[in-house]
Amino acid sequence: MTTAARKGQTNPARQLHCACCGRPFVRPSLRGPAPLYCSTDCQKQMRVRSRVWSLQQTATTSAAPTGRRPTPLLKAS
Repeated sequence: MTTAARKGQTNPARQLHCACCGRPFVRPSLRGPAPLYCSTDCQKQMRVRSRVWSLQQTATTSAAPTGRRPTPLLKAS
């Protein structure tokens, strides 16, 4: 056992920060892709946020008239 493991220090390569709350967390396994969230609660929260953001984006793009006609493409001569 190394001195770092005895002192309770984690490998900095395995320590990540949650994309939802920003808390540091340790990667449980080196197999597979790195997790983005520290808990299942943060995963659920980000799913809800992305759903709301996409609904807001579609509502603003469909409800905002531009007020001008689309310009036609020019034909090459």
